[in-house]
This record gives sequence, structure tokens and C-alpha cells, in this order.
Amino acid sequence: MAGWCAVLLLSAAALSGCGSERSAKTQNTFLFRGDAANTGVSATKGLPALKGEKWSIKLDAHFQSSPVMMKDTLYFGSEEGRFYAVDANNGKTVWQTDFPGKIRSSAAVLEDDLYFTDTTSTLYALERETGKLKWKQKLDDSLKDEGLPDLWDYYIGSPAVDGDYIYVGGEGPRFYALGRKDGSILWETETASYVHGKAAIADGKIYIADMSGEVTALDQQTGKKLWSANFGTVQSSITYKEGIIYFGSRDQYVYALDANTGDIRWSHLSPGGSWVVSSAAASEKHVVIGASDSKVVHVFDREAGEHKLDFKLDSRVFASPVIADNIMYFGSAYTDGGKARDAFYAVDLDSGKELWRFEGTKSPILSTAVVADGAVYFATLDGYLYALH
Repeated sequence: MAGWCAVLLLSAAALSGCGSERSAKTQNTFLFRGDAANTGVSATKGLPALKGEKWSIKLDAHFQSSPVMMKDTLYFGSEEGRFYAVDANNGKTVWQTDFPGKIRSSAAVLEDDLYFTDTTSTLYALERETGKLKWKQKLDDSLKDEGLPDLWDYYIGSPAVDGDYIYVGGEGPRFYALGRKDGSILWETETASYVHGKAAIADGKIYIADMSGEVTALDQQTGKKLWSANFGTVQSSITYKEGIIYFGSRDQYVYALDANTGDIRWSHLSPGGSWVVSSAAASEKHVVIGASDSKVVHVFDREAGEHKLDFKLDSRVFASPVIADNIMYFGSAYTDGGKARDAFYAVDLDSGKELWRFEGTKSPILSTAVVADGAVYFATLDGYLYALH
């Protein structure tokens, strides 16, 4: 540990963008939730009016993880253990590679490499252009067989990348910092349970939540716990924005905490005994987060810390909303009864008005969308990948 700390002190400049958001040009193109802070905000052109499908493809797969995009290529994995690279212009598969576990992690793509985990609790590094394996690192998997499978826990740890370092949890009570070039473990921190959300990185700190309900701030250089607070089960990623972290819990609440102390700034009870399981998106004006059984997306005034409105629908929301041009984009899952099946929505955040709805899919949408250059990309549980324009 002392050696690792010394390396960090001697090479602080190597932690490029440490804790900062990415540039507007690349903000939502190669990391799940768009940036190091997981804001879920895309600075690219949105899609206020829908023409229809740009293209769609059906793959022999089921998708719970979310695509990320870099240089007009979408990267994502499947329940069958297959990882894909697909051309965003036409939907043609560029390459695909098989792995032993289910891929419920969304990738981090940086420079010539990409990183993700699978349900064997292994972190992989691939060549971005070819899919060739560069290295892999086995992480603790001691909790993978604990109790019955949680059928509503759809995702596993997505890597957070900052400079030459990767931060991720596995299927055991450990959270890790690893070297990006070779996967070597630089530090690890004990957690109360496994961490299935992507870490938020800001101001030299890392914010994580585990399935026991413990929300924790860690020192980015050492992994030392700075503070922790207990809530109901948190299966999503923590979102950081200007000194406050946002998340939802299975205890039915949305929370905003002081990022320095862990003190609650405000909380909001979701109606109907609903879990709040998507990750939040936080723009300058709004915080938005989806709920399951209450069948709403909650919209808050971020600066005032007040509940503004609920966008109501007939389906649950597990996928995380994305914000672009003051519009939120999200898909629904598991509609009750004989009503219209799951769909994809665009909603104006100031008015709460639905701008458009795409009902071309009848399958649950557990995948968070990519919004880029006037197009929206998302995957469905039954194996479709859609590009809308």
C-alpha cells in the first residue's frame, strides 16, 4: 500500500481529469452514465421529435447491460456472455467475442481499450478495434452463491476509469482500484456486500453503494473510508453533482446527501411502496430518477432540492434516464396486465410533457440509452438493438 501511495504522489499529473467531468465532445460517448461523476447528462444534440427507426437489428441474445459509444461504434454485452461492437451508422456487427459469464456490466471505453466485468467476477480488458483479450483479472466472488438469486438485480459492477486507473466491485465484499494497463490490483477496500453500481469519482473521492445499503465515500488514492451511511438496498450507481450525491433505494426513498459528510440534504418517498432502482441523472436544473412499482420517473428541482413532478406511465422503470437538451430519455419494463407493452420515451423536463414515445418494441427495456448527435440507441431484453432518429 505504501508503494502505491508513493506512486500516486509522484505521478499526480497522471490522474488526468481526476474527479472532473469529461469534455462536452466526449461526455456521453464512452462511459456508462456519461462521465466520471455519473451525471447521466449528454452535451450532444438530442432528439426532440421522432421520425422513427434509423435502423434496428435482432441478435441471438438478451440484453440487460447498456451500450456505450465511441467513434461511431456501440459496445455492449449480453446475458449469453457475448460482447459486441456494432457500427452506429448502420447496425452492422464489427466484431463479437465470447466470455464464460453473463455480461451485465456496461463497458468503459478509453483510447484503444475497453473494460467490463461478467458474472464470474472477472474484469476484462479488450482491444477496442478487434475485441482481442489483452488481460483479465479475477476479483473476489465469495458472495456469488449467497442465498437465492435476486431476480430484480439486473446489473453488475460497471468499471469507472480515471486516467490509468480502474475502479470496480466484483461478486464479493471488496471494492478495487486496478492499473488500467495490466489489471494489477493497487488497493482493495472491504465493503459490507457486493457493489453492483458504477462508482462516482469527484474531488479526489470515490462514492459507492453496496447491496446491504451502505453508501460510502472513499479516498481515491488509498481506498480509505472517509464516511459511510446506511440505507435500504442500493443497486444503482451513485450520482455526483456540485457537492451532493443522489441515489434511490429499495427502502422506497430518493436521497440527496452532502458529499463531504454523508448527511441527508433531502429525501423523497416514492408512492406505492416502490423500490427506486435506476441511477439518477443530474443536470444544472434537474435531478431525475425512475421507480419500479410506483411506475413513475421522479423529477426534482436540483438547486431548490424540491420535488417538481412525476411523469406517470403504465410500466416500471429500471433503466436509468439520460438528459440531453433539457429532455429526459428512458425505456420502461414489465407493464402490468393487458395494457400496451413496454416503450421508450422522451419527456420535456420543464413541463413534464411527453414529446414522443416509441412502441416498436414489446420487450422490457433494461438498457440505458445512448443519446448522440440527434440519435438515440438502446437495447431490449429480447435481443434487439435500436437506433432512433
